[in-house]
Amino acid sequence: MLTTDPKKLSLIAILTATAIATNYLMIGAVNIKFMDLIVFTAGYLLGSRLGATTGILVWLVYGIVNPFGFSLPVWVATILGETLFGIAGGYFSRQQIEGIGFDPWIAAAGFLVTFVYDLFTNIVSGVTVGIPIALALVTGIPFMLAHTVSNTVFFGFGFKPLVAAIKKVNMNE
Repeated sequence: MLTTDPKKLSLIAILTATAIATNYLMIGAVNIKFMDLIVFTAGYLLGSRLGATTGILVWLVYGIVNPFGFSLPVWVATILGETLFGIAGGYFSRQQIEGIGFDPWIAAAGFLVTFVYDLFTNIVSGVTVGIPIALALVTGIPFMLAHTVSNTVFFGFGFKPLVAAIKKVNMNE
């Protein structure tokens, strides 16, 4: 069992549900989602293991009930890739985050993890549909740009206020 702490379990459930709900709400904005920020925040607040678990839970639901269709290899790749956001958030949990302004280090982390995630999932997607990896990467550039740029902005501006709000409401701080 990863945790039996009711507060932690409830936070995992709330963050997982929020990530899934915002994914569906933002369905028209391809590759622009709050999910990665939410999973990263779960890692920051709960540690890498529970942050990764949150990412897995999000994709267990969203990946199966996905309006863009289902592919087992791509689904597994997105699950594995999403764990990186929770793990990275856990890494940052060693640092005290204060205030609500832009954080360039968190923005850079969001960019880097998103870039790695997109490379990995684009390669798996290309192999799955039988196109050369180079072609998969080139045709994925517009989607990677949307994802990395939006995550850089979301992480840089949204992480601190999200952490502060969750701590205030859920952790009585």
